[in-house]
Amino acid sequence: MAEISSADFHVDYSEMHRHWDPRSERYAGADALITAISKGWKLLEPIFEQEFWHSGMRRISVYHATLERDGQRVIMPILTNPFILRGLRTRALDVRPYKDIQTTVDMREVEI
Repeated sequence: MAEISSADFHVDYSEMHRHWDPRSERYAGADALITAISKGWKLLEPIFEQEFWHSGMRRISVYHATLERDGQRVIMPILTNPFILRGLRTRALDVRPYKDIQTTVDMREVEI
């Protein structure tokens, strides 16, 4: 179980509640992830990283996080930003390449 202190959150993220729906937005931000967790969604591991290369020189990652609540699962694709990178690093979450999302893996709940 991972403990999170309030110092881990950027003040703007913790104050903003942002709804995300896969039918209306292709990607979510960290604020949508925090809102989902605060609304009772559980983050499951592993998280899958998809890389996009722009002009072969600049890498952008999208992290595909599986969330679960009341037996319903949704995959939230989250755009990389410093908040997400710090959270992945400080919690040592299981991050795998996106190509592995097609394989059957055991999902584990992450306490946040």
